[in-house]
Amino acid sequence: MQHANSPRLMRAGSVMLELLVSIAIFVGAAGFTLSAMRSALDGTRRAELRARALDLAQTRLAQLDAGLISAGELGSSTPSSSSSDDAPNDLEVTVEFTPSPSSSSLAHARATVREMKDGVATSTVLTIDRLVGSDERESESSSR
Repeated sequence: MQHANSPRLMRAGSVMLELLVSIAIFVGAAGFTLSAMRSALDGTRRAELRARALDLAQTRLAQLDAGLISAGELGSSTPSSSSSDDAPNDLEVTVEFTPSPSSSSLAHARATVREMKDGVATSTVLTIDRLVGSDERESESSSR
């Protein structure tokens, strides 16, 4: 009677083994897919953050070019403003303004955007450098 049950047990054991292997392959594929999705979402978040940082830095430098901010205001940082009221301000823009040593009519402006977490700058997201006319900037600032 043992011989009669032996092929049946072998078949049941091989079905069980096939089932375990297929479950292991499925779990491995699901883990890989979730890892790829997480990586893609992180990349998207970084791209959005960098795009917002670029927009904020260009806006601040455009304000400098237009004479809306003066050299005295450049040391202060400006948190990002967002369209929704409940969104946190997670970016800080700082513009440094230094006269050019080679030319008295040009100055170097550097806008640095940092990511903020709990009110502390954690990392620099973007830095933009631009030459601006310093004589025009000083006369516009003093006439306002």
